[in-house]
Amino acid sequence: MVRIVQGNRILLVACILLISIFAACAPVLGAAYIDVTSSPSGATVCLDGWNCDTTPETFSVGAYTWHTVTVSMPGYQTWSDYMGTGSDVSTTAEYAQLVPVSSVGWLKINPSGADVTVDGTYYGNGDMSFPLSAGSHTLQLKKAGYSDYTTTFSISDGQTTSLAPGMTPYAQSSGYGDLQIQSDPSGAAVYVNNNYKGTTSSSSALYVTQLTPGSYTVSISLPDYQTYTETAVVQSGIIYDIHANLVPATPGPSPDTTGQINVGSSPAGAEIYLDNTFRGITPMTLVNIPQGSHTIILKITGYQDWSSPVNVIAGTYAQVSGTLSSGQQPNPTAPAPQPTKSPAAFATIISAIGICGALVLLGGKRV
Repeated sequence: MVRIVQGNRILLVACILLISIFAACAPVLGAAYIDVTSSPSGATVCLDGWNCDTTPETFSVGAYTWHTVTVSMPGYQTWSDYMGTGSDVSTTAEYAQLVPVSSVGWLKINPSGADVTVDGTYYGNGDMSFPLSAGSHTLQLKKAGYSDYTTTFSISDGQTTSLAPGMTPYAQSSGYGDLQIQSDPSGAAVYVNNNYKGTTSSSSALYVTQLTPGSYTVSISLPDYQTYTETAVVQSGIIYDIHANLVPATPGPSPDTTGQINVGSSPAGAEIYLDNTFRGITPMTLVNIPQGSHTIILKITGYQDWSSPVNVIAGTYAQVSGTLSSGQQPNPTAPAPQPTKSPAAFATIISAIGICGALVLLGGKRV
């Protein structure tokens, strides 16, 4: 009897140590990392349009998920990449070689109400005109009910390139469905099955297109607000509409002292300066802004600077949108997350408990 008790005690101690090891590792299971460096360093890097810092920076995200990394610096072309992560605790390296802006032209586009993305950067929806560095660029258009449109085009120094692409409606046999997503407040990051798909806008819906029929988990995240989650059942030829009314997060033990500013501009692609510090390119959401009065300045080559005071209230959201007047070019004719922890961590701990229980029982029977 004494030997049985002593044997079980040894097994129990071993099990406790085993569970402790699994529990200690649990927070990193299901997580991967994106390590971003740039030349020159010290550039503003944003993950999924809102989680911003300066290079070099390492972001923690979910394993096997897709995200947008954008690197920007005054005087340089914005660098962007839509990339996938690897397995648990793996690190994906992203290196941004920033190219100086030596010459600038303009893109004037009539996209028939589609979302406009150039070189991986979202510029907005509908007719617009905005400056781009001279050289080759890639345009992508997305619109619910239509096949995605992608093309390359060139910008010449001081010249305007006009595009009016036609989009093709889905064929009856395509089998695709779509999502159109809005949020209040806007400026929230949208994830479909944990993959980043864009940021909501105050002026139009965000389109997630060419989805095969089935169930999709849609998460909409904005700092200081509860994450909105909905299961969307996509059907062929149907547009599934989501309008998320985001709810402020419950204050923790310490009162929240920061808020957010969603910054837009017409034309898009303006440099954002908050209190004379460069923070990124419009449109984007500035997060963790201290409560109080601030000044937003928007700058675009060939346009007059635009500035406005903004008062940030802790735990709330401010909207700022500026229309820049052109000095060289006619005005355009028209205008979080924290990753979810993998359930694998919880399952691993449960498995460890089960193994320990089995060992204890077997240990009792052998002695």
